[in-house]
Amino acid sequence: HIAAFAPTYVSRAEVPEDVVAKEREIAEATAKEEGKPEAALPKIVEGRVNGFFKEQVLLEQAFAKDSKKTVAKVLEEAGVQITGFARFKVGQA
Repeated sequence: HIAAFAPTYVSRAEVPEDVVAKEREIAEATAKEEGKPEAALPKIVEGRVNGFFKEQVLLEQAFAKDSKKTVAKVLEEAGVQITGFARFKVGQA
Protein backbone atom coordinates (compact mmCIF):
# COMPACT_ATOMS: atom_id res chain seq x y z
CA HIS A 1 0.00 0.00 0.00
CA ILE A 2 2.73 2.45 0.95
CA ALA A 3 4.64 1.80 -2.27
CA ALA A 4 1.54 2.46 -4.39
CA PHE A 5 -0.07 5.40 -2.57
CA ALA A 6 3.05 7.16 -1.24
CA PRO A 7 1.75 8.62 2.02
CA THR A 8 3.91 11.22 3.73
CA TYR A 9 2.71 10.81 7.34
CA VAL A 10 1.38 7.92 9.45
CA SER A 11 -1.32 9.94 11.25
CA ARG A 12 -2.85 13.43 11.30
CA ALA A 13 -0.96 14.13 14.51
CA GLU A 14 2.34 13.86 12.60
CA VAL A 15 1.43 16.54 10.05
CA PRO A 16 3.22 19.77 11.07
CA GLU A 17 0.96 22.74 11.80
CA ASP A 18 2.74 24.87 9.20
CA VAL A 19 1.93 22.28 6.51
CA VAL A 20 -1.75 22.26 7.52
CA ALA A 21 -1.80 26.08 7.58
CA LYS A 22 -0.26 26.22 4.10
CA GLU A 23 -2.85 23.75 2.78
CA ARG A 24 -5.62 25.90 4.29
CA GLU A 25 -4.17 28.99 2.58
CA ILE A 26 -4.00 27.21 -0.76
CA ALA A 27 -7.54 25.83 -0.40
CA GLU A 28 -8.94 29.24 0.52
CA ALA A 29 -7.13 31.03 -2.31
CA THR A 30 -8.28 28.42 -4.82
CA ALA A 31 -11.89 28.64 -3.64
CA LYS A 32 -11.83 32.44 -3.92
CA GLU A 33 -10.33 32.24 -7.42
CA GLU A 34 -13.14 29.87 -8.39
CA GLY A 35 -15.65 32.49 -7.26
CA LYS A 36 -17.11 30.46 -4.40
CA PRO A 37 -19.42 32.40 -2.05
CA GLU A 38 -17.71 33.86 1.02
CA ALA A 39 -20.20 32.14 3.34
CA ALA A 40 -19.28 28.72 1.94
CA LEU A 41 -15.50 29.18 2.22
CA PRO A 42 -15.01 27.61 5.68
CA LYS A 43 -16.73 24.36 4.66
CA ILE A 44 -14.97 24.27 1.29
CA VAL A 45 -11.58 24.85 2.91
CA GLU A 46 -12.25 22.18 5.54
CA GLY A 47 -13.28 19.71 2.84
CA ARG A 48 -10.14 20.36 0.81
CA VAL A 49 -7.89 20.06 3.87
CA ASN A 50 -9.59 16.75 4.72
CA GLY A 51 -8.87 15.68 1.14
CA PHE A 52 -5.21 16.53 1.71
CA PHE A 53 -5.21 14.31 4.82
CA LYS A 54 -6.84 11.45 2.87
CA GLU A 55 -4.07 11.65 0.28
CA GLN A 56 -1.06 12.23 2.54
CA VAL A 57 -1.87 10.41 5.81
CA LEU A 58 -1.48 6.62 5.70
CA LEU A 59 -4.17 5.84 8.27
CA GLU A 60 -6.75 7.94 6.42
CA GLN A 61 -6.09 6.54 2.95
CA ALA A 62 -8.52 4.12 1.35
CA PHE A 63 -7.06 0.62 1.64
CA ALA A 64 -5.59 -0.62 -1.66
CA LYS A 65 -7.38 -3.98 -1.61
CA ASP A 66 -10.74 -2.68 -0.35
CA SER A 67 -11.40 1.00 -1.01
CA LYS A 68 -14.50 0.93 1.21
CA LYS A 69 -12.20 0.71 4.24
CA THR A 70 -9.45 3.01 5.41
CA VAL A 71 -6.01 1.70 6.29
CA ALA A 72 -6.81 2.53 9.94
CA LYS A 73 -9.92 0.32 9.84
CA VAL A 74 -8.04 -2.61 8.27
CA LEU A 75 -5.27 -2.32 10.87
CA GLU A 76 -7.82 -2.11 13.69
CA GLU A 77 -9.56 -5.26 12.44
CA ALA A 78 -6.20 -7.07 12.29
CA GLY A 79 -5.16 -5.82 15.73
CA VAL A 80 -2.06 -4.18 14.30
CA GLN A 81 -0.60 -0.74 14.94
CA ILE A 82 1.74 1.19 12.62
CA THR A 83 4.39 3.34 14.26
CA GLY A 84 6.33 4.32 11.17
CA PHE A 85 7.24 3.36 7.63
CA ALA A 86 9.92 3.78 5.00
CA ARG A 87 9.28 4.06 1.28
CA PHE A 88 11.99 3.67 -1.33
CA LYS A 89 11.65 4.86 -4.88
CA VAL A 90 13.69 3.57 -7.80
CA GLY A 91 16.49 6.01 -8.45
CA GLN A 92 16.65 7.29 -4.87
CA ALA A 93 19.88 7.08 -2.95
